[in-house]
Amino acid sequence: MKKRLAVLFLALALLLPACAQNDGGGEGSGATGSEGAGDSEGAAEGEPIIVGYAGDFSDVYSFYDIPIRDGFQFAVDEINADGGVLGRPLELRTSDGRNDQAVTLEATQEMIDEGASYLIGTTGDPFLAQAQVACSAGIPISTGDGTAPTLVGDAGDCAFQLVMSDNQQGAAAAEYAREQGYEKAFLVGSSEIPYTKNLPGYFREVFEDDGGEVVGEAEFRIESADFSPTVTRIRNADPQPDVIFTSMFVPDSPVFMRQLRAAGVDIPVISTDGSHDASLLEAGKAVEGMTFTTHGLPADNELAELFSAYEEAEGSSPDSPVFGVGYDEAHLLAQAIEDAGTSEPADIMAALGELSEVEGSTGTVTMDPETRRSEKTIAVVSVKDGEFTLVDSRTPETVPDP
Repeated sequence: MKKRLAVLFLALALLLPACAQNDGGGEGSGATGSEGAGDSEGAAEGEPIIVGYAGDFSDVYSFYDIPIRDGFQFAVDEINADGGVLGRPLELRTSDGRNDQAVTLEATQEMIDEGASYLIGTTGDPFLAQAQVACSAGIPISTGDGTAPTLVGDAGDCAFQLVMSDNQQGAAAAEYAREQGYEKAFLVGSSEIPYTKNLPGYFREVFEDDGGEVVGEAEFRIESADFSPTVTRIRNADPQPDVIFTSMFVPDSPVFMRQLRAAGVDIPVISTDGSHDASLLEAGKAVEGMTFTTHGLPADNELAELFSAYEEAEGSSPDSPVFGVGYDEAHLLAQAIEDAGTSEPADIMAALGELSEVEGSTGTVTMDPETRRSEKTIAVVSVKDGEFTLVDSRTPETVPDP
C-alpha cells in the first residue's frame, strides 16, 4: 500500500525557530527543538523517543551534516506538533564530532547510554567506527548523507542508507552524459574515501557499456587547494576528452573549477551531489554549465514547498537540498516506528527494511530489506545563468554492483 509522509506545511509555518542546537564541540549531547512545539494543540507528551546525532557541524563535512540536522529537527517539530509518534514526542540530541573519530565515538556512546533508539550517522570520516559502536549496542544507524553503497555492508546489519547511493547516481550521470553525445570521458577521483574513490568507477562501467570511452584518469587530494597537477593532465590528455567526470565535492569543487577554467580548459564537467551547495555558485563564471547528480532541486515540487514553509517560519530559505534529506529521514523513522508499534531498536530495524513507496520531499523511497539501501529517483542539475536549474530526473536503467 502506497504511503505518504505527512507534510503539514501550514502547521510548520506557525512553529518557532527550530535550530537551537547544542553543538558544543562534542562535550556532551543535549535536547534540541523549538520552544513552541510542545504548546500546539494535539502536541505529543510523555517519554520522548530519543534520536542521537554526533555529526560534523564545524569541519569539512558540515556542508552535509548541518542541513541533515536542521531538516531533521524541522520535521521533528512538525511531527511533535501533530501528536508525535505513538503519542510520544521525538527528541533530537546533537553533538559536534568535528570530523574527529575520538570525539564522535565518545558523543555517540553517550547518546546510546542516554537511551537513544536511533542514530543518524555522520557523513564524515568517523562513520564506520561510529556505526560499529551502534551495531555493538543493537541501535539502528543511518548513513546520514553518506551515499557510498558499501557503507551499510561495511558498517554492519544495524546500518541503513535512506538516501540515494553512489552506484545509482554514477549510473545516472553516465547515462545523461551519453545522451548529451559525449563519447570520451576523463575521470577525476580520490582514493581517500569510498565516495571519491568509487564514483568514477560506477560512471566508467555504465559509460563504457553504453559505447563511451574513458581516455584518462587523475587523482586529487581532498582539501589540497592546489589542483594544478590534475588540470595539467586534463589539458595535456591525448585524445582530448569531451566531458570530465569528477567525484570532487565542496569546498574543493569550486576551487578546482576556477583553476580548470583559468588554465583555458572549457570541457564540460559532470559531478555529483557533493557539489550541490550554494557555495558552489560563488565561483561565478567558472562553474557556469557545470552539471551534477543530486537528491533533488526545489523547483515547483514538494521540496520547493518545504523550502517555502521553512522560509516562512524561519525568515530564510535552506541553503542545501540535503535539508530535505534530513527532513525525509525524520518522517521515514516516524513511519517505521508507527509500523513497528514500538520504539524498541530491534523492531525499528525490522520496520525500516520493509518501508515501501514512502513519498518525501526528495522523492519516493522504497527500501531493499536485503541490502538495507533505498531506491530513489536521481535529479540532474546544471548551473545556468548563475543559478541551479533542474535539467533531468531519472532512475538509471543499469546500476553497477557496489
